[in-house]
Amino acid sequence: MKYHQVFLFFLAAFIALGTHGAVSDDLDRVPSLLIEKSCVDCHSGDDAEGNMDLAALLKSTAEVGPTDPFPELVAASWLAVEKAILQKRMPPADEDELTANERESLTDWFHSRIVLKDGKPHIGSTPLRRLTHYEFLNSLEDLLGVKVRAEYNIISSVNIEKGFVEKVLPIEVPGESGFVNDAQALASQPVPLLEYMKCIDFALSKVNTNNQPLKKILGVGKVPTELSETQTRNLATEFLHRALRGRSTDRHVDHAIQSYRDAAIQGETLVAVKTMLRTILLLPEFYYRLETNQGKASPYRVSDFELATRLSYFLTCSTPDNELLAAAGDGTLGDPNILGQQISRLLNHPRRISLSERFAGQWIGFDELMSEAEVGELGIPTLARAQYDELLYFFDELFRSDLSLQNIIQSDWAYVSKYTINMYGKDQFKPKKPFDSPYADVLGFRQLTGSQRRGIENIYDPPRLHTVKGDRYGGIITSAAVLRSTSAPKRTSPVRRGVWMLDKIMGQKLEAPENVPPVENAIRSLPISNPSKLEIIKAHTEMESCRRCHKDIDPLGFGLENFDPSGRWRTQYNNKRDIISEGVLPGGEPFSTPQQLKEQLLQVYRKQITRNMIQRMLSYAIGRSLQPYDRITVDKIYQRIVKNDYRSSVLIREIINSPQFLCRQDEK
Repeated sequence: MKYHQVFLFFLAAFIALGTHGAVSDDLDRVPSLLIEKSCVDCHSGDDAEGNMDLAALLKSTAEVGPTDPFPELVAASWLAVEKAILQKRMPPADEDELTANERESLTDWFHSRIVLKDGKPHIGSTPLRRLTHYEFLNSLEDLLGVKVRAEYNIISSVNIEKGFVEKVLPIEVPGESGFVNDAQALASQPVPLLEYMKCIDFALSKVNTNNQPLKKILGVGKVPTELSETQTRNLATEFLHRALRGRSTDRHVDHAIQSYRDAAIQGETLVAVKTMLRTILLLPEFYYRLETNQGKASPYRVSDFELATRLSYFLTCSTPDNELLAAAGDGTLGDPNILGQQISRLLNHPRRISLSERFAGQWIGFDELMSEAEVGELGIPTLARAQYDELLYFFDELFRSDLSLQNIIQSDWAYVSKYTINMYGKDQFKPKKPFDSPYADVLGFRQLTGSQRRGIENIYDPPRLHTVKGDRYGGIITSAAVLRSTSAPKRTSPVRRGVWMLDKIMGQKLEAPENVPPVENAIRSLPISNPSKLEIIKAHTEMESCRRCHKDIDPLGFGLENFDPSGRWRTQYNNKRDIISEGVLPGGEPFSTPQQLKEQLLQVYRKQITRNMIQRMLSYAIGRSLQPYDRITVDKIYQRIVKNDYRSSVLIREIINSPQFLCRQDEK
């Protein structure tokens, strides 16, 4: 019996039988069949191929009751099996391929036993979330009305290194979701309390007599000689309400007032006020996003204050403002119309830029262009800054003008910087009129015009909106930021670019196979000297274990070979050999230009690419990696997006209206 026949035998038996006892009895016999037949040679014991011990997996599966949730490790193993089957990586090429009905049977079983819980949709346990550094600093600035980070730098070719607070805070490590706001990743990193204190003190040092922040906090522009008991209580109550996002109690108020009294005995009123504010900002309830746990194993709606917090940190990466807290306080935020109005208002907020800076920057990886690794003696190079801005402005335009998500793959517009346009080719673009956008231009202040430029030398000019004329550019795949970040400093890597495309754009993360032969072996095996990259890769993929992945990687990577490591167009390598950038995607048609590659991506992989975008943003919004039980929500969002021309606003609003965002669940 061949591998796939054995697999289908135990799969069909597992699906068909109705009682735990019958399932267990039958599955107890399946491992022996596997051991006796061919699959044991590949998928059993300590040496199981791909570390996938199917015999052990079946034994663990047999121990799960018909209404019991699968343990995480067991579910993860089944997810890997399902993915390998659906992506046609298993069975191996020398085995008979599964039929469409057989693959559908696997999907149906997986849905009923792992996606659903006791036959019903659910959202899994809601993790405790802590503020990221970016959220922490934004919240400090908005609560106190001060700026703790350096203002936007309008000068080029000068040091634009990190400011004090950004230097103080330790580096955050992204989680399994790919984002630093991943709850599990944050839980594994210690709370930087000492660093928080330094940042808070730095922020409070900017609150001085007769300045705007003081008026924001006290409601008056001048500090009185002393505050009455009523004034102190009102100040503490109001600031706690904002800082703890509607979760403050009388205990918090009394604690804050006591800190004021203790400080007022020895110091001035302003010093005492700052002491009270510092006490509040060091409360765990400020840097943890606490929610009420009702101990329920099924999803239930969060409170309006909790929804306000989720909404604000998703769309602005900052604490809820007064208007949002007021809507939560009067109980209207849960009303779909009011919620829709608040979503629109927040998308008009200057901090909307966080969707581009934090979500898109981490997903696509262009935030690395502004990392410490890129800092030279004079700070971030102007070219790197320009390439970063081109994608920052691109994504903000996508959200601001409610454009189709398909623009990420191919667009007839792009933001192009004067520092990169010669590299791209001026003949590839022409200036474009602004879109008719429903939301405000939150980046417009960066472009100095007219009298604003007088007396300033070396002004840095942000990128401008252009129409794409040729067939080389448009979308993000052929942007300099992506092409640069997926290359070595002095050479391109088709494999690296192809793997990046599969992971970031198509949501198909590949694990490096074991015992990969060195590329030098492939070069030595060729009968010619000075082989091309394509000839080397073809020789390297003679092994079946290599070919299995490279059939997906290589067309994507070589389709971008006309772009050098900086994103400049080329037709030859330095050794004068012609570049071959044509290919065929699995299931697609031949292509020979970047535009044809993008067209093939949208024709053949549109659904996969769109679902990946949904999964990325949903994961960012809820602060965790997605699990099989999130599929139902992803499916519904996908259907809504397709019906609404793939508009970005539909993605945002459908995520906010999903059970994962509106509800919590306390037990699995």
